Amino acid sequence: MEIRSSVPVSRDVDALVVPWIDDVATSNEWWEKPAKKWLEANRTSEDRTGWAVLGRESRPDLFLVQIARGARPIEESFRQAAGRGVRAAREIGLRSVAVRVPHDAELSIWQAVAEGLVLGDWSYDELRDSKGQHAAPEIRVLCTEGEPVQKVTDAVRRGQVLAEAQNLSRELVTLPANVGTPQYLATVAKRLAGELGFQATVLGIDKLREEGFGALLAVAKGSVEEPCFLVLEHAGQGGDPYVVVGKGVTFDAGGISLKPAKGMEKMKYDMGGAAAVFGILVAAARLDIPQRVVGLIPATENLPSGSAVKPGDVIRGLSGKSIEVINTDAEGRLILSDALTYAQGLSPKVIVDMATLTGACVVALGHHAAGLMSPSDELSEKLLKAGNTSGERIWRLPLWPEFRSQLDSGIADIKNTGGSAGGTITAGWFLRDFVDDEVPWAHLDIAGTTWASDARGWQPKGATGVGVRLIHEWLRDCT
Repeated sequence: MEIRSSVPVSRDVDALVVPWIDDVATSNEWWEKPAKKWLEANRTSEDRTGWAVLGRESRPDLFLVQIARGARPIEESFRQAAGRGVRAAREIGLRSVAVRVPHDAELSIWQAVAEGLVLGDWSYDELRDSKGQHAAPEIRVLCTEGEPVQKVTDAVRRGQVLAEAQNLSRELVTLPANVGTPQYLATVAKRLAGELGFQATVLGIDKLREEGFGALLAVAKGSVEEPCFLVLEHAGQGGDPYVVVGKGVTFDAGGISLKPAKGMEKMKYDMGGAAAVFGILVAAARLDIPQRVVGLIPATENLPSGSAVKPGDVIRGLSGKSIEVINTDAEGRLILSDALTYAQGLSPKVIVDMATLTGACVVALGHHAAGLMSPSDELSEKLLKAGNTSGERIWRLPLWPEFRSQLDSGIADIKNTGGSAGGTITAGWFLRDFVDDEVPWAHLDIAGTTWASDARGWQPKGATGVGVRLIHEWLRDCT
């Protein structure tokens, strides 16, 4: 990715993407008159996600994206404009693309444009033959008036690193379950740790039994694929760790409480939280952030078989609490309960878990935001702020004590589901039961934001890699 003055750009790129803000002055470049003419004919009051190709005439194709102020956070508007432009260039076979950045743009906008360029041209083609693979633009340029200062270069690099880490998360979510098994995740963890210098520890099935990971082992009983527990650590400058936990169910058939056949092929993305943890640790290592960050991933499949855990069974996890299993398809919270218990043994500064946990969250928030649950106002406010900046929006739901009573069991300390009413919140309450009150903790239900059914902005159809940039924006606010 290059940063250049806008003057020579028109001579050596195929496409120029111009995010257009009505009240931002421009500098009488060649594209300004045709841009204004097109906008007058196509003006709307909303943020346009479309584009216009205004013709070459020995210049690059011009892609205009109209941005209405206030339609969404300005960084996300520029991120979407860059991503939409590079996707359009790919679709018509162009090999190079530049994005025009206003000369007075904040550093956050430079970072967002870099992210959009990297995110927008991603696709997973590793399982296709050569004829089915999609060529991405080979040259990606950010251009503006004058020469960029070092801070701009640093912001662009940060955006590129974060987006590339998010693309890794997208790849892991996209893998079919016969490839992306728990043991495959363990292999990837060791490889990345060796390449980037962070630490990776894999607890195999014997160690899980020895340590007492009863909830994770119970979920894994229905599958021939062995579970594992991954501990990834970026040392940073030391101190108490910021712990991020990701649900790693590499395929979820629902266990004995079997899911409907329709759409079950998508249950390979039930490890979206785990994929985000991979991306977070990769970006932490490449950016060498100061915080000590520990990523925890309980990884397993959830399948039905003669040995699978049954509705009505009572299990005991790492915490020592007994859990009545009402629904085996509420398995994510079971494996997370062991992970959260393990996390507290690390003397964490804070714990944030991410999971494709409930369909109820999709009903409540659609595919536009993740659900946030936390007893901490301070932590919630910082995460909400990071969500706006990163474009990975979240919405806080209440953890009122009345919801906890729905999890009362007649024979155990807690049951794993409280019924359909308030299902997202009772799932959050289940997790809260495994975190000590003095530990700052937040739960992010990313069930509705891990997979995009349609392409939009910088997001092609498929895995989103949600969580990577959100957590890094939050971590930057914690320095």
